[in-house]
Amino acid sequence: MLKKNTLIFIFAVMLSGCGGGSSESADSHSVPALKSSDSTSNDSANSSSDDSGSSDDSGSSDDSGSSDDSGSSDDSGSNDDSGSNDDSGSNDDSAEEEPSPPDISTSVSSDTYQVGEKVSFSVNLSEQDAQNSTIIWQQLSGPTIELTNDLTVEFSIDDSSSALDEHYHFIVTVTNEAGLASQGEIKFSVIKVMSEQQSSRLLHQATLGPTYGEIQTAVGKSYEQWLDEQIQLPITYHSPLVEDYPDRDEPSQINRIDAWWKASLHANDQLRQRVAFALSEIFVVSDLNTSLSGEPEGMAAYYDLLLEHAFANYRDLLEQVTLSPVMGVYLSHLGNEKADVERNIRPDENYAREVMQLFTIGLNELNLNGTNKLDENDEVIATYGQQEIEGFARVFTGWTFAYSARWNRPSRNYTLPMHAFDDYHSTAEKVLLNGEVIPENTNAKQSLAIALDNLFNHDNVAPFISKQLIQRLITSNPSPGYVERVAAVFNDNGEGIRGDLAATVKAIYLDNEARGLETPLSHFGKIKEPLLKTLQFWRVYTAKTLTNRYFTWNLPTTYGQGPLQSPSVFNFFRPDFQPGELVETELLAPELQIANDAALIGIVNTHYQDLVWRVAERHDELNENRLYLYMHDDHELINMNGLSAVLDKYDILFFAGNMSEEMRQALIDMDEFFTTRDSYQRISNLVYLISISPEFTLQQ
Repeated sequence: MLKKNTLIFIFAVMLSGCGGGSSESADSHSVPALKSSDSTSNDSANSSSDDSGSSDDSGSSDDSGSSDDSGSSDDSGSNDDSGSNDDSGSNDDSAEEEPSPPDISTSVSSDTYQVGEKVSFSVNLSEQDAQNSTIIWQQLSGPTIELTNDLTVEFSIDDSSSALDEHYHFIVTVTNEAGLASQGEIKFSVIKVMSEQQSSRLLHQATLGPTYGEIQTAVGKSYEQWLDEQIQLPITYHSPLVEDYPDRDEPSQINRIDAWWKASLHANDQLRQRVAFALSEIFVVSDLNTSLSGEPEGMAAYYDLLLEHAFANYRDLLEQVTLSPVMGVYLSHLGNEKADVERNIRPDENYAREVMQLFTIGLNELNLNGTNKLDENDEVIATYGQQEIEGFARVFTGWTFAYSARWNRPSRNYTLPMHAFDDYHSTAEKVLLNGEVIPENTNAKQSLAIALDNLFNHDNVAPFISKQLIQRLITSNPSPGYVERVAAVFNDNGEGIRGDLAATVKAIYLDNEARGLETPLSHFGKIKEPLLKTLQFWRVYTAKTLTNRYFTWNLPTTYGQGPLQSPSVFNFFRPDFQPGELVETELLAPELQIANDAALIGIVNTHYQDLVWRVAERHDELNENRLYLYMHDDHELINMNGLSAVLDKYDILFFAGNMSEEMRQALIDMDEFFTTRDSYQRISNLVYLISISPEFTLQQ
């Protein structure tokens, strides 16, 4: 009892020394002080030390600063009673900690997966957060999967219904008991890698004829990877390959064709070369029996224009084709003048007609899927009439060769875009498609820009061009759905851009119908063009001459076609051609338009000459001007591993893994006739039989 009273007395004295007043006053403030936070307790202790322990205020340290009376660490300064960190000043016990969000991290077992593999990804938490937190996964991209709100998500990739690489993105939100949340993310891709058979099939569609090495190099890549790599490759231009004719100071037509063979055979950018070849059969010019036969450099420059814009924008391609002096001469709008009644001159309508009919919109209005729109009487609807023809004819006046000194003194430069002479351009009003009108007194450049925009933005362009590209590259009879899907990409590449040919070409090749990932159509595929058949054999067997010249005369007679050698602006064959056998169906076979008796005999004979007579290893001496094929690799293969190994290779190389049992047996039977001959003769006859077989002729 005495000790208790003593302590109370000492405590009251301390409060009084701090300015606390009477004991009643001290009692009334003592409870909040005890309940104060750490910082308040530290402030009180510091204040007591300053007031009662100061030598300036009380003088002697013995009177007021004595450790026994007022400064004793045991009685009033004790850590246990009032200044103790454990009892009233503790950071851990008496103060509430500020709550914090959960500490998380995420992990995924791989950045890339393939079809058939198992995906596993997780959110990592402390043991306490894992027990007391809620977890929510959200999927932002990629094919939808069923998610659970567990720490770890696992699923198998067994969906091969699309050729597109799939890019997944997930967000995980972890919320603790205090309602505070943290987020993390997971990203990975599923790469649709190609098998040997898939690689061969794609390259048969996307090159000028694949080699075995190219097929093997593509194995293990995805469709998208191969296409993207090809699109990014440098352009192999034809113009630098045009050489002067031997013993002359200038090139001739055969030198331009020689350059085409060299680029087509050896270029790495095979996809671009294949697409440009397709474009050359849409934007047709020809030096066959025309004045352009004497302009090999201009013709090569035109082909380079197609190469350069194969993955660019269709609007830019359309303008460059329009301003090409080669096209200007071929379709007679170069030197086209405004009307002059006294001189009986009217604007030439040739290019005005063909740019609409063949290069942009076609004759009839189309749905997005390429089918004809019909009016209330179930009749097709024409896209343009004479008024529009005359309007566009006026647009294409006043243009001639670049850097011409005067209109009537043209430079005859066939390699540069045409220039405008406004004095010869029609300033009359020009009626375009959909009722758009170019007002009077609009100059040549402005008129051209408005007119090409008018054409480019017509609804027909996407289905009209998309279907023709599909026909040239993939199949003669694409389904309406296939056309519509590609046309939609032409209209919008996903970034609001219309006419992106790179995106359009990718859409053509990556569509499920092209890749055979849907129920196959019984009529899917196309007849291989004769030039493309020959190109593959020449590429596979390194065809060359000792002089490095490919002087191939009379290609249209031999093959029914030659590069930039169509008999008319309507190409070697029309996209809507039906042979007699198909007239009762809706099926088309454009390439069969050139499959006449003369061409078929010429092709069969040419393949025999190339693949049997011109095998270099079968000759003791080579003619320097004759083209030879080199079959050493297959010679080694049949000697080392036998016929079966050769046929397995040919199955992939020439048939994309779809050689029938009947075809294989036919090759076995053929080989039996030559088993006693040298291996080169065996190989050459096997390849010749392949070259004339229906299965090889059909691209699927």
